[in-house]
Amino acid sequence: MSDHHSHFDPVQTLTDHAGHLNAICSPGWWPKVFYEFMSGALIWSDETNSKTPVELIWALQLIRAYRTSLMLNEPIDELKPIWELGLSLFPKWVGFRPERRQATPKLLQIHRRGAVSLRKCLRDIEREMEKEDTEPEPQP
Repeated sequence: MSDHHSHFDPVQTLTDHAGHLNAICSPGWWPKVFYEFMSGALIWSDETNSKTPVELIWALQLIRAYRTSLMLNEPIDELKPIWELGLSLFPKWVGFRPERRQATPKLLQIHRRGAVSLRKCLRDIEREMEKEDTEPEPQP
């Protein structure tokens, strides 16, 4: 693998694909909203399409995490520069629509359920790891 491919640069990725995102400017008929575990963000199904490269989806995690932090009224200050970069590069992107950063009971419920599920999953993994750590090694 070349050095170019071994270093992920979200700023460069967003910059390189700004035109693609700006073209995704109309909301879908009835987009699904879901909680994304890696970023802790809410994502709408119409924010990318089948031509969206996977590295762009990864880079969008940062923007979506900041957007969700705005919705929760708990802005993540270190993500604000990438949010502002996105606004300047692809302002028409459907993910920047004002209603996607405003808390509604439905959106807060989706986020809360996702966050609770994630915490439960992490606790279960931690318990399983602790259990494995305390079990005696099998004898040959």
